[in-house]
Amino acid sequence: MHFDPVFALACNGAAQVLVSSLLGTFMLIPLQPWGRKLAGRVNMKSLLATHLDWYMLAFMQWGASFMMARWPTTQSMPVAALLVFGGWANPLPYLLRGFGINAFVMGGGAMQRAAATFAGLSVLAILTAWSMLLWRMLHV
Repeated sequence: MHFDPVFALACNGAAQVLVSSLLGTFMLIPLQPWGRKLAGRVNMKSLLATHLDWYMLAFMQWGASFMMARWPTTQSMPVAALLVFGGWANPLPYLLRGFGINAFVMGGGAMQRAAATFAGLSVLAILTAWSMLLWRMLHV
């Protein structure tokens, strides 16, 4: 079965916009008079960072899908897969921070180290994907 990386990136970017929009809607609940009880339990700063990061990474995927559509020699399913993984995983440290897990620091307990390793892998996936994409674009 052949997968189209342009389609995969475009659809995944759209899915991330949807999820981020749903998260943004959820973020309104603690601001409502009937939802104020939730305000003390929700780390709005971490949710906002997650919300914005998912949007930005969706736009990044749309940019990559544009490049792949415009310059067919750049099309690569492994690049698309790395961007999809990074697009979902990269905002998770912000979300985890809201639950008391600092995935930005390689230290602490096993859960924190595992989360930081996962976060590092998501950064590595994005950097690798963009390096490969630019390499393919410039070395045709």
